[in-house]
Amino acid sequence: MSEVQAGTARSRGARAGALDLLRFGAAAFVVLFHFGSSAPIDLTATYPMLDRGWLATDFFIIVSGYVLGRAYGDPLDDLRLSPMLFTARRLGRIWPAHLIVLFGFAALLIVARLAGIAADSPERFQPIDFLYQALLVHAWGVTSQPSWNEPSWTLSALVVCYVLFPLIWKLTQPLKERGWALVTGFGILALAALACEATLGTSLYDLSFQYGVIRALPLFVLGALLARFIQGRAVGRASALASGLAAFGAVIAIQAPERSEFSALVSIVALCTLVVSADGFGLRRTPAIKAAADVSFALFITHTIVGTLWFSGLDALGVQTRWWTWIGALVAVLAAAIVFHHLIDKPIQIRLRRLLDQAGSGKHAPSEQTA
Repeated sequence: MSEVQAGTARSRGARAGALDLLRFGAAAFVVLFHFGSSAPIDLTATYPMLDRGWLATDFFIIVSGYVLGRAYGDPLDDLRLSPMLFTARRLGRIWPAHLIVLFGFAALLIVARLAGIAADSPERFQPIDFLYQALLVHAWGVTSQPSWNEPSWTLSALVVCYVLFPLIWKLTQPLKERGWALVTGFGILALAALACEATLGTSLYDLSFQYGVIRALPLFVLGALLARFIQGRAVGRASALASGLAAFGAVIAIQAPERSEFSALVSIVALCTLVVSADGFGLRRTPAIKAAADVSFALFITHTIVGTLWFSGLDALGVQTRWWTWIGALVAVLAAAIVFHHLIDKPIQIRLRRLLDQAGSGKHAPSEQTA
């Protein structure tokens, strides 16, 4: 086994099965957040926790910075992986799937129009917004309304994070294994929150989609600095279990009152604790856990179009949403994600990885799912 491949194996081994389960759980939570209001009883109103979709989104962004630091950190530090190859791999991971789903939305809209079915919110499907989304720039302040595949604003923001990650990682190298990594990460987040309140007059966690980069970048940096803090450290399994359970309970408990900047910050601290604890728990990555992790990205990016097709189809047929039809939507979303991953996304990623490995003179880099 080559030195690069050995580093890759260590990086992959550092990513715990518990963290994979949390990523799938976060994707499922996003689905419930978006589908909750379509249930026979509005679940987001009945259970306020389900109306906190920002928790899962912020978790995705934090864990993305963390996983990239754990998976690619050592190769970048040791100059075994070039920043250019890293960036190409990350953009290649998200862009093809995003474009396929986006054009799927366009095809669905065309078929609906040919069938004489008008869109419920035609302002969401403007050609200029389609172009912005295709280029993944719609979270860069160029548009003022959610449109097309709404969750993809996270991918638009992560494009900037991915491009900047090699620089962020290099600048934070002196913080390896040091507590100052945590202080710096949370300090950056706090300063970003204060700046948003002062300049935009709103909370960092309430920023609209077009300011996605402003929202995502400090969270992503925090995730990367978590990886810097834990780099070279070993978290005991008992400590990881205790802190993870405490953090999970804190995330749920802090959502009971109306959200404030303080409760949002406590939630972020708890989520960060949960990430590090899950990484240290040492849960074996079983085939079932691997399968859940593999479809989490597909579930995140495809659930909107599947839900639109499902609930629009019920309306067109005059079928009132019942619990069985709503649960059917969840089953359809999961089934579509599995099919999308295995028949579309995975084959594309295998071909892209081969091309990029050849372009990188045969060097192998870790293969990690995005958040």
